[in-house]
Amino acid sequence: MRTQKVDPENVDLKLFKTFSELGYDGASMELLAQATGLKKASLYHRFPNGKKEMAQHVLSIVEEWILQNIVSVSANKKLKPETRLKKVITSIDELYNGGANNCLLRTLTIGTDAEAFKEKVNSCFNLLADGFTDIGIDLGLSSKVAGQQAKLINLLIQGSLVLAGVTGDKNYFKNCLTKIPALLTA
Repeated sequence: MRTQKVDPENVDLKLFKTFSELGYDGASMELLAQATGLKKASLYHRFPNGKKEMAQHVLSIVEEWILQNIVSVSANKKLKPETRLKKVITSIDELYNGGANNCLLRTLTIGTDAEAFKEKVNSCFNLLADGFTDIGIDLGLSSKVAGQQAKLINLLIQGSLVLAGVTGDKNYFKNCLTKIPALLTA
């Protein structure tokens, strides 16, 4: 059987969106097929180990996004730390659509196979914290305090996304983003 011709980036985006919205258990193979425009057989052709492999693939894409949009930007010493911080915050705002989107890292930590994703999710959160830590140090914080504040920022972002999702009020997320610079300033 020939595989369906679908843009791989579109498939990745649709998988990301479906897992973000529904979590691992909620994203059935039927729903993943509908979302991507592929038949289940075509999905299995691309991902022989099924849904778990799809989720791991999407997590790898998220990790790469964090490396490109957070870690590399935060490490770019050619830019002022304030500029780097603004770029990182803008990227996070865009990723979560101003607080309208769920966090894939959170949704994949809930469900039957959550343990399979724990290491990669933890790596992603650590990379986010590393990026904020680097900026905090360059803004004058000690490495210890910058690290603590970076973990607090992860917590605030996740909490604000949960509240925005539950209440429908994206201001939780927007307000969180506006508080980040003060958390990293000496």
